[in-house]
Amino acid sequence: MQSLIGPDGIVGPERFNDLLRAATRQCRRLVDCEHVRVWVERSAGRRLVARDFPEEGEPIEVRQSSEMGLAGWVLAHGQSLRLAPGDASPTDVKGDPGPFRSALVLPLFRRGETFGVIECRDKRSGAFSDADFDRLEVAAEGVAFALDYALLAQESERRALETDVLLEVNQLLSTPFELEDVVEAIFTALRRVLDFDAGALYLVERGTDRMEMVSEQGYPEGSEHAFDLQIGQGLVGWVAKSGEPVIVADVQRDPRYVAARPRTRSEIAAPLLAEGRVIGVFNLESDHLDLYHEGHLDLLRGFASQAALAVERARTARDRVEARRLEKELAIARDIQRSFLPAQAPRIPGFDLAGTSISHDQVGGDYYDFIAVSETRLGLAVADVSGKGIPAALLMAGFRMSLLAEIRNEFAIRAVMRKVNQLLHESTDRGKFVTAYYGVLDWRNGVLIFSNAGHNPPLLLRPDGTTDRLSEGGVALGVLEDTRYEERPVAVAAGDVIVLYTDGVSEAENEAGEQFGEERIERIIRSYPQHTARELMQDVVAAVLDWAGEKGLGDDLTLMIVRKLPDA
Repeated sequence: MQSLIGPDGIVGPERFNDLLRAATRQCRRLVDCEHVRVWVERSAGRRLVARDFPEEGEPIEVRQSSEMGLAGWVLAHGQSLRLAPGDASPTDVKGDPGPFRSALVLPLFRRGETFGVIECRDKRSGAFSDADFDRLEVAAEGVAFALDYALLAQESERRALETDVLLEVNQLLSTPFELEDVVEAIFTALRRVLDFDAGALYLVERGTDRMEMVSEQGYPEGSEHAFDLQIGQGLVGWVAKSGEPVIVADVQRDPRYVAARPRTRSEIAAPLLAEGRVIGVFNLESDHLDLYHEGHLDLLRGFASQAALAVERARTARDRVEARRLEKELAIARDIQRSFLPAQAPRIPGFDLAGTSISHDQVGGDYYDFIAVSETRLGLAVADVSGKGIPAALLMAGFRMSLLAEIRNEFAIRAVMRKVNQLLHESTDRGKFVTAYYGVLDWRNGVLIFSNAGHNPPLLLRPDGTTDRLSEGGVALGVLEDTRYEERPVAVAAGDVIVLYTDGVSEAENEAGEQFGEERIERIIRSYPQHTARELMQDVVAAVLDWAGEKGLGDDLTLMIVRKLPDA
């Protein structure tokens, strides 16, 4: 599937639609059926959303509960479903699965969890065959990989946009605008990050129980009576009285709702708080059922906080919003980075393994992993991405997904590296790159085959005192559009130790600006020949931290130790 990542590294709505359109067409062509939908889990898992692509016109969004129909059954069970003409749906399928002659439905997985479904209906020649199933199963892996990357990029783009918009609103608060102008600007900014068909901002009149509507958008003429509320009256009044936010999936089922718009189906409201007291309520309404979830509420709380600051004329808001923006950015990057690291080193016969990654206070893009390649082979990967923060975390996400996808194809290591390089070059800005080392350890035969893409050469330390620097490979990934990579096999014998690391180890500086260096790494490893891999890892980390002293680390520190145990 072609790359849909833009030159800025972001998957926008148009490219996401293009991805879904391409996946739909590909699946329809593979199994020769009349109808295909690629469902993706949204709204915090409560909804499945797909898009139909007519021959002419814009894509049509389709929604359903994540529990309903054949797609909901496959999502819940994580199992494929194939129904021939005349077959009945499983008895525990919820709701009406709709008309179909035949069906082939497969789950989409990311990190072991279902997050979407490919649903194919009405095979033109009758029933879906085993070959159809096999082809669609292979395609599902590619679709899942592309969607996972796209959703990750969209989420990061969304969060970055949210923080930027909050910062813009905060900057607006420092200007001497009237309250109405500020609220209007807040609504304009809110539309950039949150869907709503109508919205209003209410303030509590001091010394009374009356709520005054100071700004509204999207309400029809003649609905003014709905805005004349008392504290405790309606959903807005309830929020003002309790100080608690509220999400209503279906307003027609909530007796608190005061009808102001016939088309409204769902609503979300958050209080405006100043020094612990409610001074107003931010309220949004949508024409769609069950549109809002906790993520939307968190965002609306942020805007309600800004509105409260506008009302109270708090001049210190800029610093708080900027700190929140930075904190969110770093939290996103840390979460992305942590999710990629192995929980623990695997156990394999004849070897002792350990690994760790310590993040610098400014998040970077180090990565290491132990990858099961076959029953007797284990992949060893260490990488370092250029840059820091969310851009680096996103680039690392793309590298990791590309690497794992190519490893599944069981290419030779040099082919894996060449393909990953092409994918990164296509999907990233120029000047962005990844240094990486990838090797496959055949632990049964004691052989390591590797390729090094511009990374710090791992050290192979042998008991006789010799050291082999594992540098063969090629340039960093993503630098050149098409480049070839060497691969080299080395024998790993009893007593050998392999040290894989990033430049956060070797280039750590002391107070005098002197780097830690490879020689100190080798000296520490050789000083403790009886230590386990984990102990050796701890020895090196402790020495680096002691070397950096109060100055602290200037970069992420990532380290992997591989020991060949004495022969039994």
